[in-house]
Amino acid sequence: MSTDGLAARVRNALSRGWTFRRPPHAFVLTEDRLVHVSLPREARGVRPVGGASVSSRDLPPGTFREGPAGLPVAGPGLGQALSSLLSPKDRLTAASLAVPDRFVKAATVDLEPGAQKRPKELAEMLRWKVSRLYGEPAPELRITWCEAGAAPDGGTRLLVLASPEETIASLEAAFLGHGIRIGALEPAALAVSAIASLALAGTGLVVFTDGPNVSTVFLEKGAVRFLRTRATAADPDQALQEIRLAAAFVGGASADGSGLDMSGEVVVVPASAPASIRFREFLMENGGREPMSLLPTLRTLGFPQWGEDTAPLVGVGLLQGVG
Repeated sequence: MSTDGLAARVRNALSRGWTFRRPPHAFVLTEDRLVHVSLPREARGVRPVGGASVSSRDLPPGTFREGPAGLPVAGPGLGQALSSLLSPKDRLTAASLAVPDRFVKAATVDLEPGAQKRPKELAEMLRWKVSRLYGEPAPELRITWCEAGAAPDGGTRLLVLASPEETIASLEAAFLGHGIRIGALEPAALAVSAIASLALAGTGLVVFTDGPNVSTVFLEKGAVRFLRTRATAADPDQALQEIRLAAAFVGGASADGSGLDMSGEVVVVPASAPASIRFREFLMENGGREPMSLLPTLRTLGFPQWGEDTAPLVGVGLLQGVG
C-alpha cells in the first residue's frame, strides 16, 4: 500500500525485534483526528525506556470528500492538521502512516502450484480478483500481497490488500507537501497486530474494533495469515458471527462446532468495545481462555497504557519492526 510496499511488512515485521530501521515517527489517521507518535531521540535504535511522545489534532470539517467506491479522498484539511502537529524543530523526512481499516479491503486468493513463476500474469489475476470487492466499474487500485500459508491443493494462499489509488495518493500527497515521505502505509488492525504478536508469542487471534468496523486478524509464527474487516461494531452478535466465520475459514473451527478453537490465545482491542465484550462472553461461555492484556508487553517496551484511546497503540505498532 506504500512506496516501500506492505508485503514485506506483513511477512516479516511482526516477528522482528524493536530495531527501528523504520523512521521513529508514525502518524495515525482516524475518522476525525490525526495523531503523531514519536520516539525520544535517546530511545531510537534501542529498546525505548522513556516512552513515546503523543500529540493529536482534530481534522477540519470537509477534510475528506467521497471518492472512488465511496472511500474518502483527502483534501487540504489533512495538510492543515499536519501543519498544526509539527513544530519548527521537527525536521521529518520520512514517517509511517496507519489508516482506518475501512480504507483497505482484503481478500485471500489460492494459487495453483507454479502460479508465482508467472509474475505478470499473477499481478493481473490478483488485481482482477480484488477489483470485484469494489463492484463495477472498479476504480484504479493500489494493491499489494503476501504469502498467507498453503492452499488446499498444494499451491500457495495469498493475502491481497487493495485501496483506490486516488485515496492512497491523496494521503501521500498531503505529507509530501510538508517534505515527508510515507514509507509504510497500512490499516490500523495490522499496526495493532504488531504489538499483539509480541503478547501472543507470534500466534493467535486479534480482534480490533475501529470505529464502526471490527477486524479479525490471524497470526501464525509472527506472520499475518488472514484479515477480514466488517462494519458490524454496532451489532455485537453480528460481529461475533463474523469472527466465527473467519475462524472457520482459516481452519480454526473446533471439534464441538463452536466455530473457534477455544484453546488458542486471543487479544481484543479495545477491551470495552461492545464487540470485544460479546466475544469475551462467548469465550467464557464455551470454556475458552481469557483474552490477553497488552499492558505487560507495553510495559516491557517502555510504554504506558493509554486507556481506551487506541490511536497511540496503533502508532506504537507502526514503529514496531522493520518496514
